[in-house]
Amino acid sequence: MSAHNFEIPSRQSAKGIIVIFGVSIFKIFKAMIIIFAALVLKFLQSDKSPDFTSLKVVLPVLGIIVVFLLLAVFRYLNFKFYVKDDYFFLRKGIFNKEEISVSTSKIQNVYIKQNVLQQLINVVSLSIETAGDDKTEIEISALSRPKAEALKSILMLSSRANDVGKNVQVEEVIYFKASIKKLLLEGVSENHFKSFALIFAFIISIYQDLKEFVNQLNLTSRFGSWFELDGESFMALLLFNVTIVVALLISSFFLSMIRMFVQNFNLTVKRKTEGLEISKGLLNKINLSLSASRIQNSTISTNRLKRAFGLYKLAFTQAMANKKQQINFNIVGLGKLQINELLDQFYPDVQKRLLKNKPNKYLMHRLLFTSALVVVLLNAGLYFGPKTLLFINIPLVVYIIANALYAYKKAYYHLDDDYIVVGGGKLIDTSTDFLEIKKVQAVTLNQSIFQKSRGLASVVIFSASKPLTIPHIELSMAFNIKNYLLFKVESENKDWM
Repeated sequence: MSAHNFEIPSRQSAKGIIVIFGVSIFKIFKAMIIIFAALVLKFLQSDKSPDFTSLKVVLPVLGIIVVFLLLAVFRYLNFKFYVKDDYFFLRKGIFNKEEISVSTSKIQNVYIKQNVLQQLINVVSLSIETAGDDKTEIEISALSRPKAEALKSILMLSSRANDVGKNVQVEEVIYFKASIKKLLLEGVSENHFKSFALIFAFIISIYQDLKEFVNQLNLTSRFGSWFELDGESFMALLLFNVTIVVALLISSFFLSMIRMFVQNFNLTVKRKTEGLEISKGLLNKINLSLSASRIQNSTISTNRLKRAFGLYKLAFTQAMANKKQQINFNIVGLGKLQINELLDQFYPDVQKRLLKNKPNKYLMHRLLFTSALVVVLLNAGLYFGPKTLLFINIPLVVYIIANALYAYKKAYYHLDDDYIVVGGGKLIDTSTDFLEIKKVQAVTLNQSIFQKSRGLASVVIFSASKPLTIPHIELSMAFNIKNYLLFKVESENKDWM
């Protein structure tokens, strides 16, 4: 029995004042950082050093602090929550009072999170998410961990009730814990080109923004020599200076490593009868429960290097619009045996039933055609540069052909009375999507003019989280699949969440 009575309206911990105040100050600083930078440059332009002890600086800063501190106190005092008759109630607001009520049966997930400030003052936040919201609907900023765990258990009770009768019964123990070695291997085998592209785009953007900023503030006499290169020359410098390219590649490598380590630090998975409990994070710690009834799609993914290390990622999606939260449902560092065990828990017997039906070879031809267009456009630009740049076409064409061949080789689909499985990938990556037929929300046929001339179509299957696509199959088969899925959805009375 819980030591906390949630039927009586209660406030969060008094430490919530600190959290609310800290978040408000951080948002103000983030919003005004450009203004601060402009003021600093103005001082540099006037050859004066800013006097931070001046009353003109001190009084406004103190005023802002006092105002936001008072607002934090009032928000804390007017923030009350309770649970009654299978509903969660929240009252909040200073000038505009608001009361929110959410049925516990409609709750998708309850997150227990802890950012750096909350770690310092030893509290956690509890976020409640329901299907269809584009953001977290309810967040309690400061609770003791025991109280947050007790409230989470009550709110998730209905989800567990819906999972009664699952075939797989498992003991609630730690099933998987990602070691530092596995996280490092995951970081090493990430797609570093994505990080490279982000860093490259960031450098170009910052260069152009700073150049324009310096020109607007008439600081060219002081900093103009830093921006003598025009955009085209700057791009050429970045692309063909070996030292810069190597530095960017090394930075990309470490960025991927750090991001993977910070997001998945101390990744722990508990396997339960009703689903999983996932805990992870270094700077922002998070704990969430994943009920089988709430899962919409599941995706297994890996790449050539990860597979060599024996690493796979299992990602789940739920019926929510908040895409930022989806990353919290990713479990990295799993082995093949663990993947198979979890598949058997959430999709019993799916691996025994699996029959791989191939799409039409038009999938490969289409990819070759679109890639050829990209090559033509690229060469149109390279034509006006040094002719040696045209040699880049050799590895590019080899990659395009191999990519298209493997895209067709890895593509397949499976359909039976219970499950839809869609496999895919390209030269490097491989992925497999799983969806229970009872979770299907809608089915459509897509047919381009090129598909129509070949008697082909693509079947798009919608769930409450994301669509699955069976690409480029015979039109008659596409109609059969669509009619069959619509019949199953209409004729069966099964809960989709």
